[in-house]
Amino acid sequence: RRVVFERLAGWDRRPPGPSRAWLDGPVSDLPDTARAAGRLALLTAFASHQVTDGDVESVQAAGYGDPELVALVAWSAFAAARQIGRWLGSIG
Repeated sequence: RRVVFERLAGWDRRPPGPSRAWLDGPVSDLPDTARAAGRLALLTAFASHQVTDGDVESVQAAGYGDPELVALVAWSAFAAARQIGRWLGSIG
């Protein structure tokens, strides 16, 4: 959650781009056991179109079951939606 919140706080409203290199920095401080989940959380929040089967399989290999996996991506998507909602609320 920390890496998603930090990335949302500094988000310039632009997509991260076609490369996945932007993921490396935010997850580098996470324990090895949490990196796959961190990557999937960030991808879900900022570039869901880049999520692959391999991303999901990596999180499952780290011990996440279906309920935890669904909770991870739902929370990440909702965190991004809340941020966008705040931006939209400040327009009018």
